[in-house]
This record gives sequence, structure tokens and C-alpha cells, in this order.
Amino acid sequence: MMKALYITGIVLSVIFMFVIGYFIQEVESARFSSYYSSYSNSYDIYNSYSSYNYNSYNSGADETMAAAIVSFFFFVFFILTSIFGLVRVKTTTNKVFSIIGLSISGIFFFWDFIVMISPSAVSFDEVGGGFGFYSMIMLAFMIVGLVQAIRYAKRSRVTVQNPSLDILDS
Repeated sequence: MMKALYITGIVLSVIFMFVIGYFIQEVESARFSSYYSSYSNSYDIYNSYSSYNYNSYNSGADETMAAAIVSFFFFVFFILTSIFGLVRVKTTTNKVFSIIGLSISGIFFFWDFIVMISPSAVSFDEVGGGFGFYSMIMLAFMIVGLVQAIRYAKRSRVTVQNPSLDILDS
């Protein structure tokens, strides 16, 4: 079970990198298009004054909230994978990596929670680079966890009387 969970974690960490890149681009595009449209429409030749829209940075808030919600599910998966790895795989290396992974995941989960609380104050294009770094860390931790789960399964395997069952298990 842990091997499948770690393989899923490897795939999801790569997918998470692409999701982060997509949302960074969406939020950045929304913020700058709102800024430029409010700036270009602020001067009217028929009015004697120009008005500037000071709410220009709120346009990326919806995209930031969507990105934070999607990131939330990835963080929950990585936290649960680290907890299961800590409980199920009894190697010292995996325990150390699971504890470090839980610590890093907790920090980034809190950061994502801050983005969800106030998406207009903290934009996803500002924190997305850190989330990308987190995704690369989790990719490395999932690979190490997979190797440790395979070693633990080989070490704790009970000999089977029927060799055909042993072949199917590997």
C-alpha cells in the first residue's frame, strides 16, 4: 500500500508543479490586466480630472482563492502521506524524512491558509514560487519514501510456501 501511495505522491508532486505554474500565470495576468485597464481608462478627455481606480489589485483575488483551495488538497495529501509513512514504514531514514516532511508541510499549509484568509492581501503569484520549491522537496521525499518502502517490504517479507504467490507479490 505504501509503495502505491508514494508513487501517487511522485505523480502528484509533478502535477502540482504544473498547477502552480498555471495559477501563477493566471493571477499575474489578472492583476496586470486590471492594473493597465484601470490606468488607461483613468484619463478621459471630456472630464477635467482623471480618476484612478485604487482597487486594481483586487482583481486577482478570485484566482488566488481558487489556487489556494486547489493547493490545500495537495498539502493535505502530502501531510497524510507523511503520517502514513511514519506509521507504516519502520526504517530510521523514512521516519526522519517523514518528520521533516511533516514539518515542511505544516509550514507551507499554514502559508496556504494565510493566502486563503486574505487573497487580496497575499497574491498567489507572490507565494507560488515557494509552493513550487515545496513541490520539488516533496518529489524528493516521495522518491526516498518509495525506496525505503521497497526495502522495508523486502526485509519484512515472510517466506511463502508456494513460489507462485511470491512471484505475484513482487
